[in-house]
Amino acid sequence: MKVPRITLAGATSGVGKTSITCAIIYALQKKGFSVQPFKVGPDYIDPSYLSSISKHEAFNLDVWLMGENQVLESFVSNSKSDVSVIEGVMGYYDGFGGDSNYASTQHVASIIKSPVILILDASKTARSIAATALGFQKFHRNSRISGIILNKIGSKNMKFYVDKHLKKQNFQLSE
Repeated sequence: MKVPRITLAGATSGVGKTSITCAIIYALQKKGFSVQPFKVGPDYIDPSYLSSISKHEAFNLDVWLMGENQVLESFVSNSKSDVSVIEGVMGYYDGFGGDSNYASTQHVASIIKSPVILILDASKTARSIAATALGFQKFHRNSRISGIILNKIGSKNMKFYVDKHLKKQNFQLSE
């Protein structure tokens, strides 16, 4: 499967996944790429935003409703643009019923073999954000997390401390 793709996931709901996903789609388009959006789960509101910004219909990838094979088939058959951007659902490891990984963003990312960018809410934290990032990366043996986006950093002073502690855990930083 040679489909350029990236999944954007959140530590929790409300970290800014949809806004950041739309911004990334917009930025890719400004660079001349066509973008095919997808949304993990049965959501119908977020896909409307993704469709609006990308000018392509967003497709849902829902393991619970579709099964693993149909999720993969739908992803491959609908990935006709230069790059596919997948927005996750809830928290990264939150699966069906809350007790498993089944139908979670991590599960879907594994099925479609997508690298993942984890979005973290960095408000009201400094050193603890490094523990959160490290925990998400190591929680599952196949986390697929390739990078993080820190959202809602309150000030330059807090950014200094956040960056300092992420560097101590060997996270590569860029502006």
